[in-house]
Amino acid sequence: MRIKTLAVMFATWAALSLGAAVFAAAGGKADGGAPDVADAPQEAVVCNGWHALCSDSPDCRRIGDKARCDCMRVDETHIVETASIQDIAVKRLTQAKCTNRHPCEVDQAPVCDAIKYGRYKVENVRYDWVSTYSYRGWCSLIKIKPAPCDQSAPGYAGDLYWAVCDGAPCLENSHPSNPNKPLICACRVEKTPFVGPNGSCTGQNGGIISSFPMSSWDFQKNTYTIAMPGYEFVGGACAPLKSDPWPPRPRRSVPPF
Repeated sequence: MRIKTLAVMFATWAALSLGAAVFAAAGGKADGGAPDVADAPQEAVVCNGWHALCSDSPDCRRIGDKARCDCMRVDETHIVETASIQDIAVKRLTQAKCTNRHPCEVDQAPVCDAIKYGRYKVENVRYDWVSTYSYRGWCSLIKIKPAPCDQSAPGYAGDLYWAVCDGAPCLENSHPSNPNKPLICACRVEKTPFVGPNGSCTGQNGGIISSFPMSSWDFQKNTYTIAMPGYEFVGGACAPLKSDPWPPRPRRSVPPF
């Protein structure tokens, strides 16, 4: 695969937010009418193959409105949030083809080919690696109950910022400090409530945590509040091997036989 220099990658980070804003403005409805919910773009599409995985990156280094996260290199089924696709052309194609009315099946979304064949382009730079989401290591991660990280909560003492790596472009690191994380991804930085996946709201080694919005997680039921493809199987696979409590049955006034 092509190995681009880190300098090229960091030079493009400042332009990513501008590109996304331009697309958002161009994507608005010209007539100002309400969007067609039935034919709205799919929130997430599913792909197979290699991708960057930043689920276990609690020490991302913040650089302005971007964060440099060391991430894993994984080959398995993965999920792409369509709103987070940073290749503007691929985002348009994917959201036009994959809708709620006509959903894309696995590997049918244009973004899947862009990731698989190194056609993912951000600010005229092609990237062989893209950060998406997959369930690798989920059972070990979920053993530690996620923490709600709300910066406005009384007595909050965690990080103010966190990294959003969905759709982030990534490069190979020829000399990674952690051989298990050979990719460097340019993730967005947010200052909104988030989930502390390792049970903490504070990053490690002075860094910030790669995570997802706090509103996406039900802390009582310990599950997602949003539709996540395949989670119904992953949740069962991670659960202890035992029977679940059976709901109480109503008393019978007469014998059934």
